[in-house]
Amino acid sequence: MASAVKRAWRVWYRGRAHLLLYDTVATMTREKGLKGYANSLAIVQSSMTGKSRIVHEHSKLVFTIPFNLTAEEEMDGFPYPFPDSVIREHLRNASKSDFLSARLYFLEFLYNLFSAVLEEVETLKDWFKAAKTYRDVAEAWSLHLEKKGRNDLYKRVVRMKYKVRDKFDPPVFNFIAKQSQNKISELISFIGKLVGDDNCNSPDARVVIYFDEAHYLTNISMYGDSPFLTLYDAFCSAANKILPSPVFFLFLSTQLTLSRIGPLQTVSASARLYNYSGQDNIRPPFTELPFDYFGSEPLIRPGEKTLKDVSTIHFMSQFGRPMYVSFLFLSLIGTMVFGTERYMVDLARTKLIASSMPSIAQMTDDAKLAILAVRLLIDFNTSRADTQARMVRLVQNHMAIAFSIPEHRETLSIGYPSEPILAEAAARQMYVMRNRVDAVDPSRSLEVHIESGLIDNGKRGELVARLIFTLAYDQAADAYDEDTSESRKNAVDGNATGSPFYSRGVPLKYFIKALFGKAHAEHIFKSYPDNVRNGQTFEQAFERAWVRFTHFQRAGNSSVITTEAAWAAAARAMAFQCSSGQAGMDIFIPVVLRDEKLQEEIMTGILVHLNDRVSTETKVKAEIDEREIGFFPTQPADGLNANTDSRPYITIVMDLGVQPFYRTQVENEAKSAATKATPVFSPAQNSTTAKNVATSSRRRVAVAHPRYSIFAIGCSPSVYNVVEDKDVYASLLSYRHILQEHPRQTPNSLSAVRRLKPFWKVGPECFDWAGETKLSPEDPAEEPVAEGVYTGDELSSVAEQDEGENAFMADSQ
Repeated sequence: MASAVKRAWRVWYRGRAHLLLYDTVATMTREKGLKGYANSLAIVQSSMTGKSRIVHEHSKLVFTIPFNLTAEEEMDGFPYPFPDSVIREHLRNASKSDFLSARLYFLEFLYNLFSAVLEEVETLKDWFKAAKTYRDVAEAWSLHLEKKGRNDLYKRVVRMKYKVRDKFDPPVFNFIAKQSQNKISELISFIGKLVGDDNCNSPDARVVIYFDEAHYLTNISMYGDSPFLTLYDAFCSAANKILPSPVFFLFLSTQLTLSRIGPLQTVSASARLYNYSGQDNIRPPFTELPFDYFGSEPLIRPGEKTLKDVSTIHFMSQFGRPMYVSFLFLSLIGTMVFGTERYMVDLARTKLIASSMPSIAQMTDDAKLAILAVRLLIDFNTSRADTQARMVRLVQNHMAIAFSIPEHRETLSIGYPSEPILAEAAARQMYVMRNRVDAVDPSRSLEVHIESGLIDNGKRGELVARLIFTLAYDQAADAYDEDTSESRKNAVDGNATGSPFYSRGVPLKYFIKALFGKAHAEHIFKSYPDNVRNGQTFEQAFERAWVRFTHFQRAGNSSVITTEAAWAAAARAMAFQCSSGQAGMDIFIPVVLRDEKLQEEIMTGILVHLNDRVSTETKVKAEIDEREIGFFPTQPADGLNANTDSRPYITIVMDLGVQPFYRTQVENEAKSAATKATPVFSPAQNSTTAKNVATSSRRRVAVAHPRYSIFAIGCSPSVYNVVEDKDVYASLLSYRHILQEHPRQTPNSLSAVRRLKPFWKVGPECFDWAGETKLSPEDPAEEPVAEGVYTGDELSSVAEQDEGENAFMADSQ
């Protein structure tokens, strides 16, 4: 594997991230002036994102001295370039002294480093003979270190004179700092003479020093000092003494330990991090690493590839972080074995759960959370310090991407963007979780994280809906695989889990059956559209339809909730969580109507709306109209017009019953009899509602796109086939409430808390001061609602519409 990683290093570099880094470093160098600690920047991002490669490409633009500090215990990750162990151990020696003495030790190291590099450059005149510019020298120097010169150079640096001092000596410290600046000037001047470059005094960085795996320095505390002070702090303090020189330091890591790599203002180790205005000078980490770079040609255009074409490891590997593409390229040219297509998903599984044996390893809570987060689009509660610590670990160990760290560095934004390979890996790992002896129910795992306060409470209903859809998709894939033996017929992916190939997609009928169960599904298949006459049954309309979504992604606005975006989403095997500003819709699942090449003309979708709480008016008030969201194009593509474009679509209104725990256990027991009463609402019983809807429907202008509406009320096994434990889902859907968490659950204690009025509701504790009114009695029991799955034509069927029209005509006559 190590040789494969080394060969991947030679693959043509895609993207312009190194140029963005160059501009960032140049700008920071020009603006740093004499601001303390303004001559360094952390590059922090998840594994396989190309941190090492970006600084390597950057070294061809600026004269660079590279160091790799990978620790011995991390060598099983196949690091390349190989660690500079001689430098690593030399820097570690500074931890044997106190903080001030370590600063002097590091400054002496920098002086010796610049001296040795100057000597090396002076001996390489012939090597630089072809160089015409300063950038040419930088690239030639990079090649020299890569080929043969790096290890010998660093051994010389370590062997140079270092004086052991018992205590810090400020005059010596300042003297060495001045000597170091002089040596840097000599180095830059000599390079300028080599190429006749008069721009050597440019305010841009002329020398860059980077430390790969820099968290090695942050993880070692100083001897006899505060635990907040580390080797990293001591080194930055030493580097600060050469601030006037055009030298810039880069620190690379997967560790987003904000108090070290990007120090929080409130816990920074040195007051000199701040300028006189009270603002610190440390810049937030650089996170803009390459993602989705595929060269000059698009990966897919409309009408080019079928579902089968996009459901290959080869195609899927071209999305996301660059290491997939590097391994894919090497497999295509036959230069590696371990990184070929058949092992790509297992490599992603290994990285995702941080274990070399993902099929048998005991997964940590972090690993389980990462698996769910890849697929379900989890929103973290960033207001909690323990949540931020967990987010840091997800980036460090479990493939989460750090999107951005704000200027104040008091929080961070992370997540799992769309990577089909990683989503497939997570799906297979969920299969492992479900089928082990110590099986893990994803809903119970999610419940644990929600109860811990890790996950944001704001959108529980949406999260539970995404979980239900994901479990249904997986169950449908399992069933389809068993019925067809697809994974065994097309075993091109080296599937070590025995699971289906989830990225292949499933027929829509399998998905509906897995979602609602066989009985409800058969009823849905026989249903008709509720907005047009003479429509086909659901089964006829979607006979050849497929769905393909292994993960959810967030829509930034309504622009992607269209059939135009649907084909692209299907190509990446993703569904959308709608933006918070999306009116009337919450989730969008693309549907491919038939097995043809992906393009807008063959796409439709499942449009999902979530009701916040159960209501007897669910069916009447929550219908979804594609016209209101602009789902289908107003001007159909060539070959279609407003009269011929009659593609159907599906709507699902989910009444999960999300509501706060306003009532205590005592109150719930008192109302339990009501919940067991005969439901007051069902299609057969509520004929008045049906007539009202039928009457309103007949007055609407007919539309071209038949709508197949499904209304799911409740969240139990009787509604959703994948819900096994109703209590677990009730817990997932319930907000924690002040009364529920109050330590004394006696009626008198709870009444006293309510009298403090943390919230207002009908009852004597809030309104007894207003006398005997309708506000004084206890809150009345709510009407129970029938759980079940209903279709829209049960309320406004064609027959009812015709009956209503006949009655209208009779009345007119």
